[in-house]
Amino acid sequence: MCVRRAARPEVHYVSAPYDEPPARLTELRMSKPRRKAVQKYHDRVAHLYDHSYDDAYWQWHDALTWDYLTPHLPRDLGRRVADLGCGTGKWAARLHKSGYHVTCVDISAQMLDQARAKLAEQGGSHRAEFVQADLSDLSALPAGAFACAVAFGEPIGSTDSPVKAMRQIRKLLADDGLLVATFDNRLAAIDFYLAGGDPDELSRFLRDGRTHWLTRDRDERFPIHTVAPRDLAGLAESSGFSVVEVVGKTVLPMRQHRELLADSAARRAWERIEKSLCRDPAAIGRAAHLQVVFRVARA
Repeated sequence: MCVRRAARPEVHYVSAPYDEPPARLTELRMSKPRRKAVQKYHDRVAHLYDHSYDDAYWQWHDALTWDYLTPHLPRDLGRRVADLGCGTGKWAARLHKSGYHVTCVDISAQMLDQARAKLAEQGGSHRAEFVQADLSDLSALPAGAFACAVAFGEPIGSTDSPVKAMRQIRKLLADDGLLVATFDNRLAAIDFYLAGGDPDELSRFLRDGRTHWLTRDRDERFPIHTVAPRDLAGLAESSGFSVVEVVGKTVLPMRQHRELLADSAARRAWERIEKSLCRDPAAIGRAAHLQVVFRVARA
């Protein structure tokens, strides 16, 4: 199973300028004087990030992600969209190029620098702004201002409390707003824990879904909250949303079979199969990630 925000390295499960005005960068003070582990890690890897995800698999994966997202984007390009946990701006750049006003939010200042440079290359910086913030505290952003928020690369699950983060996101959205977010699928980690040979540890993980990011530097080990498909309705209800759609991504383990994606015709064939499975509740459990569409719940 793998995680990240615009995309990040493989997860390990363990117990415990141009001639336009520059885009505005709003920086918030972190709630703690020391950088959080998730911030420290992503600051360090920001300049290397995109180079790690430029192969046939990630091109295939990202095409699927965009296909699943586009039906849920606002038809009115005048409405605002937020990219939460934007990383280096992969998805913000696509949204911006499509004509939307995009607000990029990330806990990492270095990631925001990468995103700002990426969008600057496209021009139209008056339609982009950049906010450094933890998803658990989005009070610097205007309430009810966004028609849609995307949170790809599992940033909600990388917060201290996914429910708190979801409630913060709910405040940003208009009454008809949508959140499209990805989560690590808890069920996809079963084989890892089975290989560890500890039934108590597997039982604990299946119960609470908690693990953390494993790096050599312990100060960079941030929490990861995985989600089982059956938990999504409860997560939505507790944070002021309802579930519209759940997609498994990807059901086919093509990350382990990159060679099968070398040919464009083959990629299209595998894509057809993937799309035939991705909404099947019986197949979703195989997927490393869950791409979920949430709608603001009616009062």
